[in-house]
Amino acid sequence: MKVKHLVITILFFIGMITVQAQRGERPDPKVQAKNSADTWKKELGLSDDQHKKVYDFLIVSSENRNKKMQEMRSSGDRSGMRDAMTKLQEEADKGLKKIFTKAQWPKYLQWKKDNPPRRRGRRN
Repeated sequence: MKVKHLVITILFFIGMITVQAQRGERPDPKVQAKNSADTWKKELGLSDDQHKKVYDFLIVSSENRNKKMQEMRSSGDRSGMRDAMTKLQEEADKGLKKIFTKAQWPKYLQWKKDNPPRRRGRRN
């Protein structure tokens, strides 16, 4: 009888761990925006004013992206999601290009190339 309870308990915990892993909780957009703005300040030489503008822009961009992705998830259109993400990234780059100087923009493009986004949870 004890072995049966032990097996059930172990299976319960395995199930709980699996559920937690699949939830895929997203980091706070403000934390992400601050991290990106701080990194770019160091890497690209942003001024304090640019840093603030980038931070504010990234928060708004993140909110728009999350709203759009929520709409796309409810529709179940995976190829549409991919296209929407590409479009949102292009729009974000246009906004950042307005904030960065002409000297900083190529550095940003190189930084993007050297630091591709992480693909967590993706399967081949």
